[in-house]
Amino acid sequence: MKCIIELKHVGPRGHVQQLVEELTARLEDKLGHFAPEATSLHVAFEENGSHKVYRMSLACHVPGHMVAAHEEGREAGACIRKAFAEVERQLEKQKAIIRHERQLRRSRRAGRGEQFRASPVEAREPS
Repeated sequence: MKCIIELKHVGPRGHVQQLVEELTARLEDKLGHFAPEATSLHVAFEENGSHKVYRMSLACHVPGHMVAAHEEGREAGACIRKAFAEVERQLEKQKAIIRHERQLRRSRRAGRGEQFRASPVEAREPS
C-alpha cells in the first residue's frame, strides 16, 4: 500500500507520528485482501498553534472506491483515533457491498416480513 503521511506545524511530538504509524499499520492489515499496488492512503495532520486545534484528514483509495474522513478537536490522540475509526467503518461497509452481504440481509428480512404480514390476514374470519 502506498502511504503518504503529512504532519503540518507539529512540533517535536513523536507520539503523534508513532500513533499515526500504528493505526496506519492496522489499517493496512485490514486492507490485506486488496492488491497492495491498488490501494493508497493519504494522511494529513495539522496543528493550529494559536487555538490549539488539531485537524486530521484521511483519504484511502481502494479499487473502485475512495473513503475519506475528517476530524477536528482539541486533543491530538482522540482526533487521530476518531478519523481512523471512521475510515475503518466505511471500509467495512465497502467490503460488505463488494461481497453482496447487504443484499443477502435484505432478502432475508423481506422473507421474514412477508411471513409476518400473512399471518394476521389469515387469522381474520370473513364477515
